Amino acid sequence: MFIRILRSTAFLVCSLSAALSFSQNPKYPQVMELRGKVWGLQKEKSKRALKNEEILRERAHLVSEVASSVRIQLDPDRAIVLMPDSELLIPAISWESGEAPVFNLIRGSLHWKQAVASKSLYNIALTSSLFQFIAPAGDYLVSFDGSKAWTEVKVYQGQLVFSALNAESSVTIKAGQQSGFQGVREDGEIAYDVLLKGKRIPKGQLMAVTPLKAEEIGQFEKAEKAKRDLLEKERRQKLARAKQEAQAGFICKSPVARLDQCSWSCVNKAKNKKGECVPVPGSSVVCIRQRCNANGAWAEKTELTADQSGACRSQVTVGACDY
Repeated sequence: MFIRILRSTAFLVCSLSAALSFSQNPKYPQVMELRGKVWGLQKEKSKRALKNEEILRERAHLVSEVASSVRIQLDPDRAIVLMPDSELLIPAISWESGEAPVFNLIRGSLHWKQAVASKSLYNIALTSSLFQFIAPAGDYLVSFDGSKAWTEVKVYQGQLVFSALNAESSVTIKAGQQSGFQGVREDGEIAYDVLLKGKRIPKGQLMAVTPLKAEEIGQFEKAEKAKRDLLEKERRQKLARAKQEAQAGFICKSPVARLDQCSWSCVNKAKNKKGECVPVPGSSVVCIRQRCNANGAWAEKTELTADQSGACRSQVTVGACDY
């Protein structure tokens, strides 16, 4: 009986944990630093333009136009940048956690970014028709051109072991170095040697490890410095804003307000010709009023009807409380 109760309890705990996990909205993979036009291809072959800060769900098939790129943040420590004129398939993205274990580079270039000292939350495989490897920490650029049966890896920070798909021969590429693989095309397709159980190894030659050109390293270091300078500038601006707000007596955020001021926000962001909120169909509530308390938090959330919402507009407003 006791064992049966334990089993039932364990089942309930697991079920509850799974339900809670599923109910959480993943924050990743998140679209960031979108430049130019990057498209998301749908299963029905239609396409839509990506938007900054959107979260990718279920799967993603991304195509960047010439002079366009996008950074996809995978978790707090890892990100990829799909470079211009490139195509990437993420075949599966977990609804519960946002984990995406496989990235298939169909064509173009993919820039992997992860601090060498950081640890991965889960493994991610980078694949193409010519290679497949678990992405290590570091900063490196992976390129693939199926029309030429060619792939290349340039390492800026860290190191990785590279080989052709399923091949035994490999090279270790360290920071400041590059290597790749030159395959063979036969009858208009990449050629493979097929082994037992259908295992395929691309025909071709693994390239020797060679140093990156000095200008490439210089460009990388310049980009890294620009990134550090931008982060420092943003940090200083944030501190300056916080100092100004504190000096002005603003203690609440989003929106900023002083103690005992109120904020009004339109429920459905709708408005009439006068800029006033209008009722949501089927509801008398059109506005939400809150007060900035001594803890710097918005409190006393109150639903207001059309008759009570004189200070409410389509945009959030802050001012002296009307009670």
